[in-house]
Amino acid sequence: MTTLSLLIKNEPAVTSAALRFAKASSDADARMHCVFFYGKGVLHATGQEKQFWSDWSHAVGARLVLCSASAETFGLTADDNFAVEGLGDLIEAGLASDKVMSFG
Repeated sequence: MTTLSLLIKNEPAVTSAALRFAKASSDADARMHCVFFYGKGVLHATGQEKQFWSDWSHAVGARLVLCSASAETFGLTADDNFAVEGLGDLIEAGLASDKVMSFG
């Protein structure tokens, strides 16, 4: 089984492929480790996308992480579903995963 992590670097309107990939990956023979939201990608933790990612992460067991600097820029804080961590967490996700898919 392949272990995957996702890196999302742009807002939802620009990275809709990330949402489609996440939906499709729920049925794939892969284990999701982490989704790291960087730059404007942290905006996925707002609006209707927030509920999608929360539900999806519970279903597949993936960790949702907002880049600390990006979250601060957009005034976002950690909650029950999204952790706020540094770039070290992105490095850890890359080491723990067979592949990291980047969007944006």
